[in-house]
Amino acid sequence: MHIGGPAPAKLEEILRLAALSFALAAICLPAVAGEPYQPIKLKPAETVTPSQDLIDWATAFLDAVEKGNGDAIGAGIADKIVTVDGGLELAISRHKETLGPFKTTEEKLTQLGYNTGGDLPVTADGSDVGRFAIGAAREFIVESMTARQAWGTDPMMPKGTVCTYAYRSFDAKAVKKLADKLKIQSSSLFYVDAATEVLATPDAKGTVAATLQPDLLYALDYDTDAPGRWIAVHLPEGGAGFVNFDKVELQKPYASGVCFLKTKGGWQMVGQASTSL
Repeated sequence: MHIGGPAPAKLEEILRLAALSFALAAICLPAVAGEPYQPIKLKPAETVTPSQDLIDWATAFLDAVEKGNGDAIGAGIADKIVTVDGGLELAISRHKETLGPFKTTEEKLTQLGYNTGGDLPVTADGSDVGRFAIGAAREFIVESMTARQAWGTDPMMPKGTVCTYAYRSFDAKAVKKLADKLKIQSSSLFYVDAATEVLATPDAKGTVAATLQPDLLYALDYDTDAPGRWIAVHLPEGGAGFVNFDKVELQKPYASGVCFLKTKGGWQMVGQASTSL
């Protein structure tokens, strides 16, 4: 009689079956997502409190754009406009271009309409696209000036401009390097405005796996399954954690809006930034 465990003749078989079970479990369980990485530094936004004369001028200009007052719109938009276009992929540097000089208000709005980042409707024969561009430009200006976001600066706009957004700069080359390392699209990077807890499991009662900090770009993990309103995040120390869309606001460092500059003749719109879809 053997005491204290299985008979020696069966021990080898038990160990073999245990090893097989372990191997099958490893195949069935998802792999730990992501390797360790260093989050990308994100420059804090340089916000600006608009002066009273800018507020007064902007209020009148917005009213003109909403009502379609061509003379007031034309006077409020500079003869040359700086456009800055960025893409959803953060690894691609933004592109700057100066448009103009323009002779008419229609020319100004048409060219601005082509640079809002979205697609314009087209007629069956492809003609008369300009009228859609003018409408798109007016709509973009109104949305930019009424958006609930802080006004600030953009380093790619002329010195002294005040924009209806505050751009947050980052190193596009570093972003590409990180995206390649994690094998993700650079559009998957995001930041948070305040310290944010990431949970080890997609469960409100889950333990905290890490805490994300402001002014850093982190990476979403679309390869790890997450239920409902949850999404996985690549953790800097490696592996994945989870955040809930209903609890956490994930931000993208995109730029969209218009910019104003005070000239000898008063304030004018001198720039427009957009993110192409």
